[in-house]
Parts: sequence; C-alpha cells; structure tokens
Amino acid sequence: MAIFNKKTAVTSATSVSEKAEKETSVVIVATPTASKTPRATGGLDLGHVLLRPHVTEKASDLSEKNIYAFEVNVLANKMQIRQAIEKLFSVKPIKIAIIMEKPKFMKNPRTNRTQVKRHAGKKALVYLKAGDKIEFA
Repeated sequence: MAIFNKKTAVTSATSVSEKAEKETSVVIVATPTASKTPRATGGLDLGHVLLRPHVTEKASDLSEKNIYAFEVNVLANKMQIRQAIEKLFSVKPIKIAIIMEKPKFMKNPRTNRTQVKRHAGKKALVYLKAGDKIEFA
C-alpha cells in the first residue's frame, strides 16, 4: 500500500527552456479512501440492501393496501432494510416481514447429478402508514 501514499517528482527533459520554467513538478497519486456511501448497521451499503422491487400481480394487489414487496440482499436483516427504506424513499415503515425463498433443485438427466435451477433469495414486505406511498419509476 506504499504505492498509493508516495509523492513522486517528475522532471521534464524535453528542452532547456521548458526545463528552466518547470524544474520539477510534484504528482500526487490518489489515495484510496473509505466509501462515502452511508452504511447500514452491520456493514452493508444501503444501496446494496434493496436489490429491486418485487413486481408481481400479488405484489401489486398488496400495494393498494400500503404493503410493498422488495427483493433484498440475502445478508440483510430487518434493521438494515428499515434504514434503507427510510433513507431511499423518505417514508417510515410500520412493520417489515421477511420471506426466505428456497432454492429449486433438479437432476441432470445425463449425469444424474443434482443441480441448482433457481438460487435461494430473500424478499421483504414493507408495511406503511395509510398516508405514505412509495413510487417506482
């Protein structure tokens, strides 16, 4: 990591007149810093907690009752989901329910081995007050 913190001197040797004007110039190499994105409790970035809204016919029926469905990161918990909803949509959820999706397995007919057809996932149902609303673009 010493490469990032080094200051190096660069000399210009193209002509004598340029050398007289600029004897040495200092080039500062960018130092990697911690990410500026806000983090939820537990280390996940708030932008990585909510993956996408879960849009199905059943989810659209629930949205009329102020219940919204999201696909969330498998490592996210209810507190991180609550913080992400408050930060990204500026609404305060009343309740959050988490649904775990099980993976779907199938057997390969040629090799007779079990393979994963659909990976496991996690969904969150976010309950809001009567006046609050989440708009999807």
